[in-house]
Amino acid sequence: MAELWEAARRAFSATSFDPEKRAAQYIREYEKLLLDDLKEIPQDEQGQYIAKFKEWVATLFAKHSRIMSAAITGPARFPTERNRKANNSYESAVAEFQSWRERVQAAAARRIEAAKPQEQKTAEAWERVKEDIDRFVDWNLCSTNLYNRLETIARKGEVELMQRAIDYVRELNKGRKRPIYTERHKFFKLAELAAAIRGRRAVTAEKTDKDVPFDGGIVRYNFAEDRLQILFNEKPDAGMIGTLKHSGFRWSPRFGAWQRQLTRNAEDTAKHLLNIKLR
Repeated sequence: MAELWEAARRAFSATSFDPEKRAAQYIREYEKLLLDDLKEIPQDEQGQYIAKFKEWVATLFAKHSRIMSAAITGPARFPTERNRKANNSYESAVAEFQSWRERVQAAAARRIEAAKPQEQKTAEAWERVKEDIDRFVDWNLCSTNLYNRLETIARKGEVELMQRAIDYVRELNKGRKRPIYTERHKFFKLAELAAAIRGRRAVTAEKTDKDVPFDGGIVRYNFAEDRLQILFNEKPDAGMIGTLKHSGFRWSPRFGAWQRQLTRNAEDTAKHLLNIKLR
């Protein structure tokens, strides 16, 4: 990032007694951050990521250059209000930069995962489940916690994965005085639960998505994803975002929507939040 040296020096000329030292420090930190980020970015996307990353750093330096310190510039006629706005603008840009990094890395991770052969995905998923079970056995953890983790996976329709987990636990039980779960435990029904959920999703996936407009956006019934989604025309204010989160909706960068599982309760919540009719 040598090309950003002068911008970095200017960024701290009004806030540091040694702007060159501060510039060098920040450039080193950004270079390290970039190298760490590139570990998560596919090779063919790294050039574009580097260019955009540097654009963001240049923007941050430019915004920071508008910030002043009375200790450097002197307290006489110090522009307090203008400096406050400059500080806020810089902090906002830092937050946007962080959000951009997270979005790009998450999208890259999804593409990497999608490109894996199904056999690899299946093997990796089983290794994660097996590690959870082994951790319970080795650390003597609460069996309820293990069940809750496995039930979450079952509710994604992972029939084969749950059957392997059941078979594995039965095998482990043979060498234990106290079984992880007795045969009467609901754990042994998780494969059936996964199959039932997979069946329901197969039915709903055949349905056509339905959009219900409201003043400011649409509510979408995304049957293929089993999600009720709220898409706003403009970013909602902080109050609405807080209400959405409190009501169980989560932001999906993939769909650009606030969503939760498609249930009657989700419908009722959306109707109350948006004051609309959905059916």
